Amino acid sequence: MAHLLLSDLLQRCNYNLNKTLLIRHSLKHERFIKAYRNGFLREYTQKQSPHFFNGYDKVIVFSADEGTTAKYLKSYEVRHGNTPLISPNCSSFILEPYNDEIMHPLFEIDNDPLITYENKLYIEWGKAAVKWSQKGTNEKIITQLVNTSKFVFPGYENVLLTYNELKEIINNRQIYNDWHIALSSINAIYAITDLSNGKIYIGSSYSKNGLLGRWTEYASTLHGGNEAFKQLHALNSTAHIHFQYSILKVLPKDITAIEAVEVENNFKRKLQTISFGYNHN
Repeated sequence: MAHLLLSDLLQRCNYNLNKTLLIRHSLKHERFIKAYRNGFLREYTQKQSPHFFNGYDKVIVFSADEGTTAKYLKSYEVRHGNTPLISPNCSSFILEPYNDEIMHPLFEIDNDPLITYENKLYIEWGKAAVKWSQKGTNEKIITQLVNTSKFVFPGYENVLLTYNELKEIINNRQIYNDWHIALSSINAIYAITDLSNGKIYIGSSYSKNGLLGRWTEYASTLHGGNEAFKQLHALNSTAHIHFQYSILKVLPKDITAIEAVEVENNFKRKLQTISFGYNHN
């Protein structure tokens, strides 16, 4: 089964993995629990040994969760050379001397794309849970993602997927549950566009499994049983990488095959996909 990795998400959000530090605060530390409860996560996190943040420009903060998992809390920017920001009403215990720790300049990130994942994203930290700070290049599997705007279904008219995106959605039901519900609730007329040459294939779904069932066939077989795509893959085994999947018209779940094919044929005529695309009939 394919896994969605934290590194994939960070790169999509333009984080430099080599300059990103991951921190997992332990729920066994009363100082952390008290600081987090009182709203001073940043102050607590930025108080570290003198060279702790050297080489990093972003810090991603997690709290320990069940077993060796971790829940994402917040991201900060390390502004080297700036004066550390401390809230006027910061808890006194955080400001008191503690080992050799000093305050570092951590600041909230303007327009941080990760903000929608706060308290909603969970990762597998790994067996070395005692190692509470790790490099962003370390692979972490996303184990759960609770109702974030990025993975909530965007609406049928906004579906536009590459093959890799389609396969990721099909293979990760827990993360893309909204997508699975939406795509299995309808049948549809869909288009598969070959971005390498502009050719289009028009298809339809009319089964009890809905559009999800039909697109699952493409994700698993690459060609979905389509003869034109079989021939294309015989010549180029990576042809599917250039495919883009979209929905042209939503159809009722109980539509008959005859009714669906009639609508499908109308779109073929409109878009001339028999003469200039991948439809053979």
